[in-house]
Amino acid sequence: MTEANLPLFYQRLVPLDRKEHTRLKVRPPDNFQFTADATLIPLVTGEFAPAAREFPIGFIREPATNEFVPVALTGLPQSKNLFVTADGRWDARYMPAYVRRYPFVFVETAAENFTVCIDPSAKSFDEKEGIPLFGADGEPSKILNDTIKGLHDYQQLIRGTKSFMKRLTEADILMEANVKADLPDGRSFAWRGFWIVDEKRFLELPEAAVKDWFAKGEIGLVYAHLVSIGNLSELLRRHAGTTAVAPVSM
Repeated sequence: MTEANLPLFYQRLVPLDRKEHTRLKVRPPDNFQFTADATLIPLVTGEFAPAAREFPIGFIREPATNEFVPVALTGLPQSKNLFVTADGRWDARYMPAYVRRYPFVFVETAAENFTVCIDPSAKSFDEKEGIPLFGADGEPSKILNDTIKGLHDYQQLIRGTKSFMKRLTEADILMEANVKADLPDGRSFAWRGFWIVDEKRFLELPEAAVKDWFAKGEIGLVYAHLVSIGNLSELLRRHAGTTAVAPVSM
């Protein structure tokens, strides 16, 4: 995998190997400075509800596939992640699963065949301090087994998320956002580049389609997304460093 194709946050990726990494230990991350430049963080549908209480949820096109993916908007364009402090503390009640899985990740090495990989440059890895990834017998430790299960569960959620995004796309109810706001210092702000559900078109869907969405539990996902858009004002407040900003218009 080339540097250009590395997932967000990962500087390097190597397969986890019980021989090569037999002495490797991991510490629970206590510094999230690695997210400082991320103004968009991928989400899966299973976390829409808690994420919607903190972040605006939007959709962006992946350049490689032209498919839509859901993201938490964590900063303004060309700015910084407004939910991580200068000393690396995560400043929100919810942390996206994409952040929590770092520095581990599943990499698809063949069709439906995934390999556990790590970013060896991550500061949470060490050979002296932390919890061993492998026991004295060379078998995965409990923390590694739990991590692998978490990666597997996350991969399952990715499949469900792709299915939901396909449904949104085929229903033709997404529109490109055009956000405008005035900051307290007199500056005006316009934000494009992400997509949202057009609520008017959503409400005009045929009754049969709505019932199907309801049966699949996807109506709640749409409304979690729509409600989350109100958090754009919180982004602007954090950016401006003030307690209030003018209302956001779309």
